[in-house]
Amino acid sequence: MVMNRLTIALALVGWALYGFSFLGPRSSEAGAQAEITRLSQAAETASADRDALAVELERFKERHQDLQNIQKQIAAATQELKHLEYLRARVSGEIDTLRPQPSGGSAQAAAPEETVSPQVGPAPPAEVSLPPSKEEVRRAQQTLTILGYGPLKADGVSGPGTRRSIEAFQQGQGLPVTGQLDADTVRALRTPRTAAQP
Repeated sequence: MVMNRLTIALALVGWALYGFSFLGPRSSEAGAQAEITRLSQAAETASADRDALAVELERFKERHQDLQNIQKQIAAATQELKHLEYLRARVSGEIDTLRPQPSGGSAQAAAPEETVSPQVGPAPPAEVSLPPSKEEVRRAQQTLTILGYGPLKADGVSGPGTRRSIEAFQQGQGLPVTGQLDADTVRALRTPRTAAQP
C-alpha cells in the first residue's frame, strides 16, 4: 500500500516534471516568438519611416535646387541691370556731348560781357535753395576759363576740375570756399573784383 502510494507519487512527480519540461520551453518559445514578431513589426515601421524620410530628403533637395536656380537668376538679372545702367549713363553722356554747343568765338565774346555786366536787382531766392542749372554751370565754366582759373570744358557738368576752379575763384574773391556754385559765387562771377588769377 505504501509502495503503491510511493509509486503513484513518483508517477505524479514524473508526469508533473514531464509536463513542466514540455510546457516550460513552449511558453519561452511563445515569448520568444512574440518578441520576434514585435521586433519584426518595429523593423518594418523603421523601414517605412526611413523610406518616408528618403522621399522627404529628395523633395528638400529639389526645393533647394529650385532655390539655387532662383538665386542664380536673381544674380544674373542684377548683373544685367548694372550693365543696362552703365549703358544708360554712357548714352546720356554721349547725348550731352552731341547737343549743339555755341561756337567758341561767340561764346568767348559773350562771356566777357556777362562778366562785366552787373546784375540788376537782388538775386532771386531760387538761386539760394536750388542747385545751379546746367546752363549756369556752363556759363560759370566759360567765365572761370576766361578769368584764368583753369582750362575747363564748358559742358555744364560740375566735376572735380570745376569744383577746384570754383574754390580757387572763391578764395581769390574773398568768398567762403565751398567749391559750390552758390548765389554769391554766381554774382561774383558776373562782376569779379579782381583780374584773372594764375
